[in-house]
Amino acid sequence: YQRRVREAVVSTQSTGSSGINAEYGDSQHISTTMLRFTTLLLVLSGATLATDQETFRLSFGQKGLDWFETVLATMEDITKEIIMGGLVIDPMDLNGVEVTNLKMRDMELPKPELSIVPSKGYRLNSELTMVIDGDWSFGFLGGDLTVNTKLNLDAVAAVDADMKNGIFRTAAESCDVDFVSLEIDMKNEFLNNIAKGMVEDVKERIAGIVCKEVNTALDTSFNDLFQAIPHEVKLHLLTRDIVFGFGPDSNPIFSSDHVDVPCRVQAQSKIPFPFGPPRGISDSVDPEFIGCVLLSDHLVNSVSFLALGKGAIKENIPNKKFPIGSDLTNTAYFKKSLPQLYKAYPNKDVVYKISNLRYPKLEFDSNLQKVDVPLRVLVQIDGATVINLKLSLKTRGHLNIAGNVITGSCEEIKTKTVVVS
Repeated sequence: YQRRVREAVVSTQSTGSSGINAEYGDSQHISTTMLRFTTLLLVLSGATLATDQETFRLSFGQKGLDWFETVLATMEDITKEIIMGGLVIDPMDLNGVEVTNLKMRDMELPKPELSIVPSKGYRLNSELTMVIDGDWSFGFLGGDLTVNTKLNLDAVAAVDADMKNGIFRTAAESCDVDFVSLEIDMKNEFLNNIAKGMVEDVKERIAGIVCKEVNTALDTSFNDLFQAIPHEVKLHLLTRDIVFGFGPDSNPIFSSDHVDVPCRVQAQSKIPFPFGPPRGISDSVDPEFIGCVLLSDHLVNSVSFLALGKGAIKENIPNKKFPIGSDLTNTAYFKKSLPQLYKAYPNKDVVYKISNLRYPKLEFDSNLQKVDVPLRVLVQIDGATVINLKLSLKTRGHLNIAGNVITGSCEEIKTKTVVVS
């Protein structure tokens, strides 16, 4: 019996799902399962790593900035509330005229324009319309006034990697204000004529106020926000809790048509990782896309090693694909391929228990994903294991993610089965 079973060692190579012999439908099912786990790896790989070198890269071009412009435009009301609520305008002394109690009453913030400044950072160009109310006094005279102004704001921000604190930091590079118009209404025609002589001084003061707010946001507020974002997260992946640390790998790379943001993630393992450091990422985003995430196979295999160790993948048959009563779940299925098994257990129900012997290895190659994983397959009848198989499974396939739809296809399946007992 054992001799005949050992003669039935399977070594197959199939190209395309239609090329898989029905007799080895279990291999096809296992490969389908592996494609699902490949999808899981790619989803999880945005959140784990075990190295201090770059293993994934965020890239986006001008189309990505155009999309972000639209996002900012939809947040106009929130932005106005934040700016108007937090803006402090100091009193002004305009050639003896004291202007106090200045508060912004209204503002319009049309859709801003964002662009890349090569080798430096980002440029923000926006048109602002502001209405500012206040009080004025000159000697024993006084009253209230309103400043109506429209201006163009042009600001450049640099973005660098703060390796010590593990965050990206923004910094103000330049800020320029160009006034389209500015009018001072002192509620009296005679006084309004006098106010025309104060316009240039008011422009200078308002330009200083606007740039101060922009610079504070870029130098402090944004960085406080980045610092507040958790840089460590604990996730429960399948069978274990893993702590991940996130951070930059190096300064962002600002090219003429896109930006690359090299990143790294760190994770701790009690067992040494069985592979060397990553080779780095050389590709970049196609400017025709809004953006993309570039992953190294080192990153994906780090996820696999941490989350999908020995025994983490389990699959049992019967299941939805092979319910009780299907050919594979009865010894009659082996009447020709393993007649000794059928003779010993005629027309008996068969249960298969499948588990992985180590983490799946994944490799990216010419737009293909290769998965290599050894499996243990226990063939059981009436609760007793009658065959113990070691299955080496290698697949090659495509995995595509478009929006919220994940699709995939298996181009090749290789299996090699050895009877352990």
